[in-house]
Amino acid sequence: MARQTLEARLRDEIRRRGPIPFADFMRAVLYDSDGGYYNSLDERIGPAGDFYTAPATHPAFGALLALQLERCWELLHKPQSFTIIEEGGGKGRLAQDIFNYSRHLAAEFSQAIDYRIVEFGRNGRVTPSRDDDAEIVIDWDGDALPDKIEAGVIISNELYDAMPRYRVIQQGDTLYELLVDATDAGFIETIAEPSTPALAERLRQLDITLPNGSKAEIDLGGTAHLTESASRLGRGFVLTIDYGFPAATLYDGSRREGTLLCYHHHTSSTNPYIRLGRQDITAHVDFTSLAWAGEEAGLLTEGLLTQQRYLKKLGAQAFIDALREIDIPPQDIMANRMAILELTKPTGFGGFGVLIHSTGTEDGGPYGVDEVVISRARGGLDGLPPVLLTPNHMPLLAGRYPQYSELDNIWPSTQIPETKEVSTGGNQQ
Repeated sequence: MARQTLEARLRDEIRRRGPIPFADFMRAVLYDSDGGYYNSLDERIGPAGDFYTAPATHPAFGALLALQLERCWELLHKPQSFTIIEEGGGKGRLAQDIFNYSRHLAAEFSQAIDYRIVEFGRNGRVTPSRDDDAEIVIDWDGDALPDKIEAGVIISNELYDAMPRYRVIQQGDTLYELLVDATDAGFIETIAEPSTPALAERLRQLDITLPNGSKAEIDLGGTAHLTESASRLGRGFVLTIDYGFPAATLYDGSRREGTLLCYHHHTSSTNPYIRLGRQDITAHVDFTSLAWAGEEAGLLTEGLLTQQRYLKKLGAQAFIDALREIDIPPQDIMANRMAILELTKPTGFGGFGVLIHSTGTEDGGPYGVDEVVISRARGGLDGLPPVLLTPNHMPLLAGRYPQYSELDNIWPSTQIPETKEVSTGGNQQ
C-alpha cells in the first residue's frame, strides 16, 4: 500500500477530530518525521535555501558569541568543565565558528568546553576534528543530555520563532481560536471556542486585551520548553536570540493580522496552507513570557537587549575596524564589512532580541547586563585575530551588488591612489 502524504495524514486527522489547533498543524508541517520541513534533507539556510540567519551571515557572529561564552566562563570562576548546549543548532554552522574562534581565547576555556547540539528528536556532541582543529565533528549518536548541567550556557538562535503556535482572534469581548479545517479546495481557517483555557489565561497573566478584530499567536509550547530546559542548569546562563518583542509591544494592536510568516526560496508569504513541508513557518517571539518561563525554572532575568546593542557591547566594531589592516582585495573588504554591519542593522538582525537569564550567582542576585555582556574585544581586538567570510557564509555583497564582484579586475588594489584629505571649511577652488 502506498505511503500517505503529509497532506493526506493531516486530512485524516481533521476527519477524525474535527478542526485542529493551528499549533498541531504547524507541528506536523514543520517537524513530522515523514515530510516535515525541518526533517527534510533539503538545504534550508543560505543561497540555495529559504532564508539566512546571523551565523550564516558572517563568522564574526560566532566569534562574538565565543567571546561572550568566555566571559560567562570567567563569571562562573573558570570551571574545568563548561557545558554549552546549543538548541536548534542544525548542521553546526554556529558551533563551527564558535570553536574556530575559541582556539584563540584562553586555553583553559577552550579545553573546558563540552559542546552539545540539540535538535528535535536527536542530539549530538561536538568536538574538533582529530585531523584539523579548524573543523568540527558532530557525533549524532553521542551521549544523551545530562540531567543536570553543573556549569555552562544554554544558547539558541532563532529557535522559539519556529515553535508551534496557537492562533486567536478577538471579537468584541470574546476571545476565539483560529482552527484549521480541510475542504476539497485545501486547508482553511475556522473560528471556534478556544481548545484550551490556557490561551485566555496567558493573555490574562500578561494583562493583555487584544483590540477588536485583531489576530495573534500564542506560544504555549515554547515557554514550557524553556522552563524544562533551564531546569537542568545548575550554574550559568541562558542566551535566547530571536525576533520578537515584549508582550506589551507584540500585542499592542499594530499587528492586526498577527506576525505569522512563511519563507520559501527567500520569499515571504502569509499563507501557511501551501507547500506543506516545503516552506518555513515562523512568528514573533513574546519575550515577556519567555522571561517569566525562565524565572519559573529558578533563573534570574538579566535583561533584554536588541542584537544591535548586544553585539556592539561585545565588540562588533573591532571586527569592522580590523578590516582596514588586512591585505585583501577591496571587494573582499566591502563584502566582509557589509556582512558584519548586517548583523547589527536595526531593520534586520540588529532588531532581534537577546534575552539573558542567569542562575547560581554567588550573591543571590543578577550580575547585571553590563557585567555579563562585555568582552576583551570591546575596545579593539588587541592581539585577537579578525575573521573573514568563508564559502560557508552568505555572499551578501555578490547577491545584492553583483557589479562589485569584478571590482578588483577593473581597478587592481595595488593601483588605487591615496586620497587627499580636503577641508570642508572656507572657499574651495
